[in-house]
Amino acid sequence: MSVVDSAEAETEPMGTHETDSLERDIGLLGATAIGTGTMIAGGIFVLSGLAVANVGAAAIVSFGLAAIVASFTALTYAEFATIYTVDGGGYAYVAEVFDSDWSYVVGWLLILGYPASAAFYLASFANWFARFVRPEIALPEALPYWIPGVVVLAVLVGVNLAGAEETGRFQIVVTGLKIALIGLFLVGGLSAFDADVVASSLAANATQFDDIALTSALVFITFFGFEAIATSEGEIEAPERTVPRAIFLSIAVVTVLYVLVIVVVVLAINDGGFLSFLAERAGLSSSGTATGFVAERGEVAMARAAQYYLGDAGFYVFIVGALLSMISAANATVLAGSRVKLAMARRDHLPERVQRINPQSGVPTVAVVLTGCLILVFFLLFGVVFGASPVGGGGAHDPLLGLESLAHFADVMLLGGLVFVNVALIRSRRKEPDRERRFRVPGVPWVPLLAIGSNLALLASVELTSLALGTLAVVVGIVLWFGVID
Repeated sequence: MSVVDSAEAETEPMGTHETDSLERDIGLLGATAIGTGTMIAGGIFVLSGLAVANVGAAAIVSFGLAAIVASFTALTYAEFATIYTVDGGGYAYVAEVFDSDWSYVVGWLLILGYPASAAFYLASFANWFARFVRPEIALPEALPYWIPGVVVLAVLVGVNLAGAEETGRFQIVVTGLKIALIGLFLVGGLSAFDADVVASSLAANATQFDDIALTSALVFITFFGFEAIATSEGEIEAPERTVPRAIFLSIAVVTVLYVLVIVVVVLAINDGGFLSFLAERAGLSSSGTATGFVAERGEVAMARAAQYYLGDAGFYVFIVGALLSMISAANATVLAGSRVKLAMARRDHLPERVQRINPQSGVPTVAVVLTGCLILVFFLLFGVVFGASPVGGGGAHDPLLGLESLAHFADVMLLGGLVFVNVALIRSRRKEPDRERRFRVPGVPWVPLLAIGSNLALLASVELTSLALGTLAVVVGIVLWFGVID
């Protein structure tokens, strides 16, 4: 028996039957689509516009730094993926290393973080649909603007219930379509490429070290979609080889796409013709205010850029690409969130029925449905009850707990989990120094310590409301475990 086989045997809980095993139906392409699909949500244009408004073409440096720092944690996941080839991602790694009931806290962070992320993507989908698609189609006026988000959630839960292979295929198709549409946007924008414009913008902002660093922190969270790959490791073919490759391939693809989008944004805001076009279409007082509009409403500005470069059809190419981005990101997080619950149930950190596998589909049905229900709760609470309606310019409530708070809450949960995973790697090296590892992170403990520091720095920058909500959620989880489940 190989080291990897031994690890798999060791991580299977006692009493697990063949009907409780998942099938490995996801290959390298599907695994990469999970990571890429999670990383490229609608924020690719929002964040790119904001980054360029802050530091111009030096935003390329900011994204490059963010990718490098994110890779510190990605290295940790890559090493663990060659040892523990099971579902659960960061939770499973921490549970294996520390073998303590306190590893439940890491699972709790992730089973809230993933649904919160998916709810953010779906609420964003509903907002975009209401603003850009609904005016073009005949829908009853009485239909609430958020219904399309709920419909998409129902479809995604159905796809995930059909099987991991079907989910992987869906993810490949949707991710492929959105990359193709983003590619069309890039082709149009780069048709006006002027190296002097990019070089001039880069030179003008290259010495703004503080702003470049702050912008890097702003976009840092974008790259953590790789965690979703590791979370689904139990259904990935040859995971000890496929998972590390998929992690770094997805980071590379996303980095290239972001850099190219940044170049297009730089070209656009330095194009007098586009600024005049944007001012006219967005109802701005003058083209001089267009740069500020790009920073504040990056998604609308980029949609107009697509229209400017590709004609009227370009506007809808952009919108459809953005909507597909949100769908694929939500689908990947539904898959990841359900697999964390499955892993927790197998270690008795959730009720036994959560780990039941449907013998026909090979899917943890209860875990998937439970994930869908949590997503719906977050969606309705943050996106509807306390969120501002995109129709009519606002809602009845002050959006104190709106979409921005939801996004930051998800960040708190997921970043907290990443901190524990890096701590676990340091502990694993000391606990089992002679264990064979097909991939080894160089520079341990310094590389994981750098990852821990960057994650903590991001946590410190999160808005106070979301940080308080995250802390409250952790307290509730601890009470739930020690007072109810245990």
